[in-house]
Amino acid sequence: MSDPASNLLPATNEDTCGPYFPIYFADPALEDLTQVDPGLVGQATGTPIILRGRILDRHGELAHGTLLEFWQANAKGVYRTPETQRHDDIDPWFHGYGRLRTADGTYTFKTIMPGAAEGRAPNITITIFSDGISRIVTQMFFNDQAGNNTDPVLQAVGDDAHKLIARHDGRTASGAEVYVFDIIMAGDGETPFFDDLES
Repeated sequence: MSDPASNLLPATNEDTCGPYFPIYFADPALEDLTQVDPGLVGQATGTPIILRGRILDRHGELAHGTLLEFWQANAKGVYRTPETQRHDDIDPWFHGYGRLRTADGTYTFKTIMPGAAEGRAPNITITIFSDGISRIVTQMFFNDQAGNNTDPVLQAVGDDAHKLIARHDGRTASGAEVYVFDIIMAGDGETPFFDDLES
């Protein structure tokens, strides 16, 4: 807890030199993918979900000042790309991209349960930017999906597959399903990361 009489800011993670994200990286409209824009009435099709978790550094400390980007398919398993703009199953109220900045290393992100793209289990790609790293990419899966048993990414990481699976943690009063997913950036229990993932 910071001393209210002090004007010192908390130290940054480890001994790093950035990147430090400006205030405009925190756009509330990108933290809730169930709506295209807070001023519009339309709402994304699908089951609302809330992702909660922590971003931890190699020492198990909360990694404050982290930027998270989320990329996912809509409820029917279709990603919004230039190639799918005319696809019959594109949801006009869902663009699939979100972003949030966490000041204290914890996050809460509202979206919809992604559908299963061809050959995949439902998942969300998460890109992490933090002090001293340019970017790391992982995928998050859901513990109650039958497709997890055959998903190629989960099969590729073998015994570490459980580190990519979010745990169901009840339901909110408004009916959103809650999932918990912690990301460990390095050290013991490190989350599996990938060079790049498009879906």
